[in-house]
Amino acid sequence: MHRIAINGSDLSLRSYLAQSFAAMTGMKLIAITPYSDIASMYKLDYEIEKCQWPDSYIYCLGAFTQRIIVEQRLEDSYISDGGVFHELCWLKCRFPHIELIYERSMIQSLENIVANYACNEYDFIFHIESNDSTDVVDQCLKHL
Repeated sequence: MHRIAINGSDLSLRSYLAQSFAAMTGMKLIAITPYSDIASMYKLDYEIEKCQWPDSYIYCLGAFTQRIIVEQRLEDSYISDGGVFHELCWLKCRFPHIELIYERSMIQSLENIVANYACNEYDFIFHIESNDSTDVVDQCLKHL
């Protein structure tokens, strides 16, 4: 039984590697749930760029929940495109300088939950490193 997460800031490269690895190994691929699906489920704005703090947090939490549901159904082996990290890094990079203690605390709590889940659930986590040293999403993924 192997549960593998592949992450990186280059979405197309990450997706390509996850699909290729799944095809080579015969393992099931868990892809990121599209934003539009999450938006319709939780009644968010259909344009991700228009999401303010509350909707962005709901999107992140909703995407995390959807991924957990799918991963738990595949008990044996799977390859997760992005793992549970993608949406959390999106949220952290979208609101990097939140001054309010409540919002910062919400992000830190979610980060702890995601990191704990990943440590307990994934056997391997592969990170595709960015060539750009200023890539904040890549730095966030490395930190997690």
